[in-house]
Amino acid sequence: MASDGKTSVVAVNDGDLRRAFEELRPGMFALAYRITGSRADAEDIVQDAFLRFRSSAPDQAIHSLKAYLATITARLSLNRLRDQRTRRETYIGEWLPEPLPTQDNPMALAEDVSFALLVMLERLSPLERVVFILKSAFDFSFEEIAPVVGRNPVACRKLYSRGRARILEERPRFVVDRERHRALLRSFEAACRGNDLATLLELLSEGVVLHGDGGGKALGLKKPLEGAEAVARFVIALTRRAPADAQLHDIELNGAPAIALCSQGHPFVVIMIETREGRIHRIYAIANPDKLGPLEALLPPGAGDSQTGSPTVLH
Repeated sequence: MASDGKTSVVAVNDGDLRRAFEELRPGMFALAYRITGSRADAEDIVQDAFLRFRSSAPDQAIHSLKAYLATITARLSLNRLRDQRTRRETYIGEWLPEPLPTQDNPMALAEDVSFALLVMLERLSPLERVVFILKSAFDFSFEEIAPVVGRNPVACRKLYSRGRARILEERPRFVVDRERHRALLRSFEAACRGNDLATLLELLSEGVVLHGDGGGKALGLKKPLEGAEAVARFVIALTRRAPADAQLHDIELNGAPAIALCSQGHPFVVIMIETREGRIHRIYAIANPDKLGPLEALLPPGAGDSQTGSPTVLH
């Protein structure tokens, strides 16, 4: 998203700006979402960036509208991220990023918005996160990043190196085949429905971790649950407590297969997994209703399992 260094300029008039904004909006959204981890915040930031630019657009032409709007978006996202960190100090339980529907979603494009990566980015400081994303995903130079975060290029390079080292330390070395990922998720789903503890233990890695986000508004975890035995027994107990009309729907979130558990046509929890060495290494369960609202559009009445053509009944 950085400037290509060419000397061509873009005239700023209302018609050109609107057309350019619609073309650039998906990339701006991807940038804001990766920085904040919130779909709702990202949408607000993109709109705010457009309104701010439109109200204060320079009279003269600019060299790259793409880079200009990206800079505004990144600054607003950094401010929002800092505000988030303060609010999360009073958040009940573990905070997880807001899942993003990506099936047929032009706002996602080909940008890497994997849920596992977003969780890893949460462990970086706000400055490390913004610098890492601008450099690695949007190809900004350190000279271009410096005014965005209020640091000099040397400091930005150090921030990037620290952030990159932490990400590489935790990121799995091998990419799991999508169909293998889906197969593990389906097996996990079937084992939960069948209260099959033995199969669950085979599917889970010994050090599996379950992360749950209820936000104090739904069932969640105060802290992550670790260990195959503990996680397996916990998810079976939760399955038994699900509403009598609970159904499972296959959906796509953050570029990967996911499960939505629904009751009366509304999702009450979504489940995503991270796999490693052929087993499930992380489970993310999001039940905070504030983060599930946008998923209802994916689950119209009668929409069902992608294999059977009808929802999968949990009980």
